[in-house]
Amino acid sequence: MKPKIIILSAALIIAAALFLYIDFNSYAVGSKTVDHTDGGLILSITAFDGKNESEPFVKCLGHAWISIENKTGHPVRIMDNEVKDCSEITFSVWAISDHFGVVFNLEPHFISEYGRYVGRKSLSVNIDETKLEAVEDYIARNDRWELGKNCSYWSIGLWNEVVGDAYRLKTQTLVYTPTRLIKSLDEYDCVETDRDFSDCGEIFFYINGERTELDLCS
Repeated sequence: MKPKIIILSAALIIAAALFLYIDFNSYAVGSKTVDHTDGGLILSITAFDGKNESEPFVKCLGHAWISIENKTGHPVRIMDNEVKDCSEITFSVWAISDHFGVVFNLEPHFISEYGRYVGRKSLSVNIDETKLEAVEDYIARNDRWELGKNCSYWSIGLWNEVVGDAYRLKTQTLVYTPTRLIKSLDEYDCVETDRDFSDCGEIFFYINGERTELDLCS
């Protein structure tokens, strides 16, 4: 009897794992559009599936992040950081030794210094400056990385909270991944590949409200 119980328990665990991982959404490629102009404040969500960075026995799971580009003609502030006109800022959650939480401008440095995230996909929409308060509030409430609340979960959450119902992305099961996020992005006919992030500043994060600069390891 005991072997049957063990087998049944294993089957239930496998079934539960599959249920959590299965994406129950359906996706229609190119079925939606976003009306946005190359001016004002531009909110973008970017996802990279990691396939071209994976190696035999070493799987790269990819990454997802949010960015705000400022083309208003004047500086804007996010937290205590000034984003000058014609510049940009990126942010997402990371599990790094110094900070398990939101890190700003790390992705552009990985791109420029190490050639990372080739093939990344981005969806962009214009937002009003009043939405910056919602962005700051979301960051303050969610300044942490968790296994179940990873970069994809975090980025989708911020995007949906700021854009509302108009351009809401499909949420997933308990397992959020950049690959699934890309499926949501590909539903739009205006997704950009390898979006430029060269106009971002230095890398930093906040601990107890205090800004801390971060350097990439050479």
